[in-house]
Amino acid sequence: MKLDIQKFAATVTVGQFAVSECEVAVKTSGDNETEVYSPIADIEELSLTVDNNIETWYSINDNGWQNALLTAKALSGSFSGKRTLGDTGNDFIDGLRYAIGKAAEADFKITFPNGSTLKFTAVVGLSDILGSATDVAPLSGDLTGKGKPVFTPAA
Repeated sequence: MKLDIQKFAATVTVGQFAVSECEVAVKTSGDNETEVYSPIADIEELSLTVDNNIETWYSINDNGWQNALLTAKALSGSFSGKRTLGDTGNDFIDGLRYAIGKAAEADFKITFPNGSTLKFTAVVGLSDILGSATDVAPLSGDLTGKGKPVFTPAA
């Protein structure tokens, strides 16, 4: 008897979730009408941060007390995993290894367990190539966001 695990999968709508329940994908083909996102095999860690630019000043009418305004944001991060030959997403990312300029950019989509998504464009800087004789070939690097990411809440 073969079990269909998808029948037993639940959508998380409240509470916590494991990062491993998210899907990390990269746009491998298409335009805005027919875009195709492929999961990236064997990504072990993806760490994203939103960096904030806060301008501060001290004015006389505030009696010398600091004032502040959040004026800009930037998305950045890093990822690490294993190089998996033959996987569409993994092959696409590895294909950026020696790219420069616009050719080093990729569109990403993170799908969260509740169905919400985060889409963003990033410059991909791959760092590791090999390791010790007993290692599995790595796929790791840094992501530098370009523009405002698009967050779509779950339906």
